[in-house]
Amino acid sequence: MRGVFKILAFNAALIAAAILLVELIFGSWFASNKLDGLNILRNRVWHYDFYYPGVPEAERKIVYSRDRWGLRGNYGQPRDIDLLTVGGSTTDQRYITDGYTWQDVMTAHFSAVGADLRIANAGVDGRTTFGHLHDFALWFPQIKELQPAYVLLYVGLNDMLFSQPNLKYDNPHSTIVSLKQRAERNSALYSLLQSVLGTFLVEQRNIAHSSIDYPNAEWVDAAFQGDYEIKLRDRLADYRTRLVSLLQSTRNLGAIPIVVSQPRGDARLVDGKLVGIVNSRAAGGGSFRDEVLGVLNSRTANGIDYFKILSLFNAISMEECAKVEGICIDLAADLQFDDHDFYDYAHNTRAGAKRIGDYLYRQLAE
Repeated sequence: MRGVFKILAFNAALIAAAILLVELIFGSWFASNKLDGLNILRNRVWHYDFYYPGVPEAERKIVYSRDRWGLRGNYGQPRDIDLLTVGGSTTDQRYITDGYTWQDVMTAHFSAVGADLRIANAGVDGRTTFGHLHDFALWFPQIKELQPAYVLLYVGLNDMLFSQPNLKYDNPHSTIVSLKQRAERNSALYSLLQSVLGTFLVEQRNIAHSSIDYPNAEWVDAAFQGDYEIKLRDRLADYRTRLVSLLQSTRNLGAIPIVVSQPRGDARLVDGKLVGIVNSRAAGGGSFRDEVLGVLNSRTANGIDYFKILSLFNAISMEECAKVEGICIDLAADLQFDDHDFYDYAHNTRAGAKRIGDYLYRQLAE
């Protein structure tokens, strides 16, 4: 029996030594980087499958990568960045593979006419303007030689249902790093495991994305609620204050602000009439309790309600952009979408991302 224990102990020690060697060679345990104190995805490449309804088979293989600075895009070095895009999941585009985001579409258009415009994607899933203010204070100053000529703010959609920070996504900054967090950030084996199990992890955690069966959705032409501006007066005022601070932060970075209004996929104009999806939160339903609007579900709010609420936030975005003489693009009012452009109430398919990229190129080409 003692001999068996010796063999087991020897094998365990050998495995431990091999793991240690792999981590020392390929991990980043001893790298000193101030970004380690921020919960920003960095130095990672994920491969996974995307199975939501309406997504063509050819677009279901996703490669999602973020570089050492936590940015997406093929922009070169931080000093080369001309345009930095800031926003939540509709900017991040977790389910749009590398090379096909609306930022990539814009880059391709500019390149085709001989303009070498370098665009970096700083979108973060779930972020509201609460979190974006932290990014300007704590994240962007750590990116070496970051001096973009323009910062594009694609914000408002996530703020419409938050009077306080979205704690899961807006307060990612921590001065105390747990052993688990250190392992996630520095371990080579953990990174490999993430890649191997990417599909499983995405399906289990779902990253707050949902799906809508657009061809079979029920559309209505009347809202369930009203008096949104009165009910959300304080929330709208607070959003205005945060947006003013974001615009000032953009100027402090030495950049010209570009503000783009945000659309939703659960409402649209049909023959000049606004219609919305009855169950716009997700396939299968679900409820959300808002501290001002109450319980929101398929019986209390539909796509028209959410459209009208978001329109109030978009109006503030355009107003404050104009006050600072930024570049103000009312995409939500100008651009028309169809069933194939969204896979849920907020997030675009590759076709939708192309439509947005084409539109923004046309607006910014001059």
